[in-house]
Amino acid sequence: MSVAPLQWQSQFRSLEPLQYLQPLIPNLKFDRRNSDLNQLRDKDRIAHDWYRFVLSYPPHLVQDYLQKFGVDGDQNVLDPFCGTGTTVVECKKLGISSVGVEANLMAWFAGTVKVDWTPDADGLLRHADRIAETTQTILSQTGELRSLCDDSLKLLLKNSISPLPLHKTLVLLEHIQHEPRSPYYQHELLALAKVLVYSVGNLRFSPEVCVGKPKEDAPVVELWQAAMGAIAQDLRHLQTLTHPAATAATVHRADSRHLLQVLEPRSIDAVITSPPYPNEKDYTRATRLESVILGFIRDKAELRSLKQGLMRSNSRNVYKADDDDRYVAHH
Repeated sequence: MSVAPLQWQSQFRSLEPLQYLQPLIPNLKFDRRNSDLNQLRDKDRIAHDWYRFVLSYPPHLVQDYLQKFGVDGDQNVLDPFCGTGTTVVECKKLGISSVGVEANLMAWFAGTVKVDWTPDADGLLRHADRIAETTQTILSQTGELRSLCDDSLKLLLKNSISPLPLHKTLVLLEHIQHEPRSPYYQHELLALAKVLVYSVGNLRFSPEVCVGKPKEDAPVVELWQAAMGAIAQDLRHLQTLTHPAATAATVHRADSRHLLQVLEPRSIDAVITSPPYPNEKDYTRATRLESVILGFIRDKAELRSLKQGLMRSNSRNVYKADDDDRYVAHH
């Protein structure tokens, strides 16, 4: 049996591993359940979809574990490697207190914002529209394209964002940062981080981060407004829930090797987490573009400091001062 080249390419790109063999071996059977179960369901997108890691586990996995282990509103759940907050967000939705611990500044920021459901949705939209209008006025004027300083540019994956989309992003960011005390400030920054990764930049995830075909231009402001609209819509729904509004959900920026620095002894009833994978993965690469542009990492020294503060499970980011061996020396 033969398959035309274009047809083969189309099928290969859209199907899961092994499934691409189906056109060649009609009787081949494969199990899609694991792949399907790991996808974010539409009904779970509220709050979770504000910003996610590409390798985040799905919210319904948290739902399943909470139900199986009988965790209820009288108990407290911990995620010591909480990433962008899947566990704490889902616990808050279900009225169950939770605590997250995360050392990556960008991920910690995302998790913190995703459990903040206090902003007024209409006020958020009005504020975003005003910022968008001002930004578009500036962008309509001709002038030299803005860029990052050399130290910051060196931190980015080469060609991870094209000059014109970067210029538009920096102009928008400047106007968002004009009002850092605004009740909408953090949500506006997170929306920008999301569109940077998935719509404005040239990044691809497969699942490792890489650089795809460059986008010469992108409707940065319009994409950001759409993301703000989605957040506002979610806030309207979340604010109608009865128990979650008063449910404690805290994300600490801390080291999971020293949990008692941020947690009270015997304060946790259950743990749901996904620890660092034991492979050659640099977790700072997956958040590099947004971390640099939003100013969370400004130079190589800050990047090194961030890496040194993370729990690492590979040989790529090892430093002379590392002393993690003392944690396992007695085993």
